[in-house]
Amino acid sequence: MTDHHHHGHDQGHWNDRYASASRLFNVEPDESLVELAQNLPPGRAVDLGAGEGRNSLWLARRNWQVTAVDLSDVALGRLDSAAAEENISVKTVVGDIVEYLNRGEQFDLVVLAYIQWMPEERAKLLAAASAAVAAGGHLLLVGHHLESLGKGGPPQPERLYTEDSLKDAFPGLEVIDLERKERAAGDIGLPLVDVIVWAVRPENG
Repeated sequence: MTDHHHHGHDQGHWNDRYASASRLFNVEPDESLVELAQNLPPGRAVDLGAGEGRNSLWLARRNWQVTAVDLSDVALGRLDSAAAEENISVKTVVGDIVEYLNRGEQFDLVVLAYIQWMPEERAKLLAAASAAVAAGGHLLLVGHHLESLGKGGPPQPERLYTEDSLKDAFPGLEVIDLERKERAAGDIGLPLVDVIVWAVRPENG
């Protein structure tokens, strides 16, 4: 096992969190994924930090070939079971997402939903994620905005996103959309603020 502690959460931490609840997080796919990806022709997708795979499952139902990568084998085990129940196929990979990306595979869609790393690690992640986008392919990032501090996401402000911190974070990609978006948080009714990035690698780049 390589050491993942520098990412702030080790595998045991996430396994404990997943093991403590039957479904830890929301089972619906991210709204922005549905909105932005529903008109794309299905191709190869990678869901980074997929957790229990709500986004992976949505894509797989729409005939995408999906690879879901996460440190938590417990979460990915749930994703495997859910996919089997629906009789759809998702390939799951337990491991560090940057190490996975560095293998150099290319995808038509790269999804990063709520991966809230420290700036230095985040820069490496976003560069690696950008490099994994095939020509004509897209990248979607959804995350907690700094304005959600104390309401949603991690308690450290550095782990939250701002529009500025993401402007030039996707080398080789063209950012089509970068915006802050409010959403009602189910239980607490407070508006949470997200940031959404939708980017493409130009065909003739």
